[in-house]
Amino acid sequence: MNYIALDFETANNRGDSICSIGMSRFVDGKEVERYYNLINPVQSFSSSNISVHGIYPEDVRGAQRFDQLYSEIRSFIGDDPLVAHFAPFDMNCLQKTIETYRLPQMENEYFCTCAMAKRLLDLRSNSLVSVLDYYGLSIDHHHHALDDASACGTIASKLLRPYDFEIDGFLQEHNYRMGKLFSHRFGPIHSTAKSKSKNTTELKARTTEFDPAHPFYKKHVCFTGRLKGMKRNDAAQIVVDAGGHFDSQLTYETTYVVVSNSDWQKIGTPSESRKIQQVRELQGNGRNIHILSENDFRMLF
Repeated sequence: MNYIALDFETANNRGDSICSIGMSRFVDGKEVERYYNLINPVQSFSSSNISVHGIYPEDVRGAQRFDQLYSEIRSFIGDDPLVAHFAPFDMNCLQKTIETYRLPQMENEYFCTCAMAKRLLDLRSNSLVSVLDYYGLSIDHHHHALDDASACGTIASKLLRPYDFEIDGFLQEHNYRMGKLFSHRFGPIHSTAKSKSKNTTELKARTTEFDPAHPFYKKHVCFTGRLKGMKRNDAAQIVVDAGGHFDSQLTYETTYVVVSNSDWQKIGTPSESRKIQQVRELQGNGRNIHILSENDFRMLF
């Protein structure tokens, strides 16, 4: 997965007062390119903001405005998804500034490492520094836009590693959706009763003749990780056709958890997925729940 880690510093409490931008391009979990610029916000500076990032009005007096840099900013980003640590702030800055200068809107998708860390890690604080520390990393110049962007991109790489550096695995596992500029935020999907009913209809068994001896018959099955050569919905349909029940996430009734081959290789390592850790905890507490590899799953049919 390719993505652009993004960070803004602002002159005051207005979202459109961007005074610096840092961007870092990541390809398959590795940083490959950086972009940084001071920006003249054509606004007053707040002393509290200066105390955070150390940028003074004289530092940006000769700098270009955001609208003058917009073309090269868009060129650097392209169509790649964006990521920021606490994305609501940075995406708001981007959108507000685009609106202020009446620039063409961007339609890139985005995600948030702070929200992902809150979901995946058990930390007292999910700040940039705290998450870096969790991974044994540090940052030299916190609140420098480029250093913060690079650090955010590295955190994203760490969080995405259990999903083979693809955000889709996280989205499916936690029922999240990507955010989209000028549209909607990154976060959990709140299904309506109507959509739940639709999903149930889609997973209706295509046969009425089941084999009671099949391991999945009347059992609840959950999946984790990206299956090789098979979509999650197709695998779920196979379970339902065997007389079983598909669980989109772990529930009290889940009996089997099918693990993708890539995630199977990470069991017992620091990269073990959060869902596998939950299953192992449940097994330790006496729950009747079994882990199957993707290969084991395929051999049952």
